Amino acid sequence: MPTYQHFQEVKKAVPLPDREKIGVCLTCRYWQVEERRTEMLAPRLGVCVQPDLKAFGLIVSGSSACNQWAEKPGIAAEAKAYAEQGEDA
Repeated sequence: MPTYQHFQEVKKAVPLPDREKIGVCLTCRYWQVEERRTEMLAPRLGVCVQPDLKAFGLIVSGSSACNQWAEKPGIAAEAKAYAEQGEDA
């Protein structure tokens, strides 16, 4: 199975369901990390507390992504820029 440097590459290469709804954990309200969200946190691990997924005890990095994503209000511009990296390429 191929590996990818960024979740946007996967969205382009693999036929995923609801691909337009897929967002990166770094900018997600359900990624339980208390620090200011910057690209430096992309490799950091945290717990996913999305209500439908919480029972699975998912431990995800800031660079992980899924289609249950919901943007965290007030997210830093740097985190948004990371999420959009390669989106138009």
